Amino acid sequence: MFLKFYHHWRSSYAGIPRSIWFLALVNLVNRCGSMVIAFLTLYLTQVLHFDVPQAGYVMGFFGAGALLGAFMGGRLTDKIGYYQVQFWSLLLNGVMLLVMMTVRDFWWMSLSVFLMAMIAEVFRPANSVAVARNSAPETRTRSISLQRMSFNLGWTVAPVVGGLLASLGWNWLFWIDGLTCIFAALMLRRLMSPKAAAKRPAPAVTTTVEEPVSTISPYRDRSFLWFVVLTLLNAIVFMQIMWTVPLFWKEGYQWSEWGIGLMMALNGLLVFSVEMPMIHRIDGRRPQLVYVRFGLLLYIASYLAFLMPLGFVGSALLYTTAISFGEMFVMPFSSNYVFGRSAGSRQGQYMALYTMAYSLANILAPLFGTQVIAAWGYHTLWQLVAALAGIAWLGFWWLEKKQRSEHPAAPQQEVPPESLPAVG
Repeated sequence: MFLKFYHHWRSSYAGIPRSIWFLALVNLVNRCGSMVIAFLTLYLTQVLHFDVPQAGYVMGFFGAGALLGAFMGGRLTDKIGYYQVQFWSLLLNGVMLLVMMTVRDFWWMSLSVFLMAMIAEVFRPANSVAVARNSAPETRTRSISLQRMSFNLGWTVAPVVGGLLASLGWNWLFWIDGLTCIFAALMLRRLMSPKAAAKRPAPAVTTTVEEPVSTISPYRDRSFLWFVVLTLLNAIVFMQIMWTVPLFWKEGYQWSEWGIGLMMALNGLLVFSVEMPMIHRIDGRRPQLVYVRFGLLLYIASYLAFLMPLGFVGSALLYTTAISFGEMFVMPFSSNYVFGRSAGSRQGQYMALYTMAYSLANILAPLFGTQVIAAWGYHTLWQLVAALAGIAWLGFWWLEKKQRSEHPAAPQQEVPPESLPAVG
């Protein structure tokens, strides 16, 4: 059985372009150093002695910076190209992280976190466009999953190593995170030259009834705007894994940073091991929004696990397993939906608006979570985020019905490469 799984796991990588592998390698190196974000709420409360609402406000600044960065990233990608945006984002983010470790004041920390998030989030729309431009329609979902796999493999390493480093001294987290960002920028420069990227032709894009290509501005595409709003809701639900769940494990379970890091690493390990072969098996069998809705059901189950009498380890394991599988259904198919809809000259702006939903969630999720905790406690928070996931599920169900009624029998069609913007 394990041999069969291994062969299926290996075959799921067949046909993915070399440039996509290079992007995944850069993402892996960058993500392996992502220790500051994983432990930022703990750093603010345990080291700088901010109270929980103050930590929530700082994380709100993180979200505001990420929101602005995503908007800027989309505009810059359409203007100067995905390569330059990725390189400078990685390099400057590394420098910013090294500066952050010297900050102690609440307002200066808020400003530093805002700038760090803005610079870091510029990377995401550019990286998404790079994946879209460097993959063919038949490998697009798997190319997305490969990037996510690299992120999650790095996320498996980062919290475990970060937990150990935190016990030695919190400054080590900033040093390692900053230097890996700089190293990832240098890797990008080495592996993917801007001249080679500029010469690469854009692939044809296959589109279906579910994802009709839009040539208008994303801000005038009503169906896409509804999709972004619903993505915001499910992102607020998912983002609790970063902002409030570690606090719950620390305050409610009295776990050490090492124990929290191990449980967070399980999320990355599950996604790394399972997502790619799962996507390879199910991609194209159902409409993409069906898979997104199934993932939201798993989100609901994950937070309800904290309300069950399973013990600390049992509830944490059930939560992590359910949220991980939910993520595998929600995120790659959501991204592929956007890729298919945005095959036009405004691709960077579509990617930016989608990324901005997650960036806005980075403002709202910690503010919402920490204020609910302060007022009513953790159990109320888990009930509310499960309800939000249910609302998002209903919204995606409505959106799918709406699009089917608008495009009842649209055949597959190819968007010729010459109609796409130049690769940069």
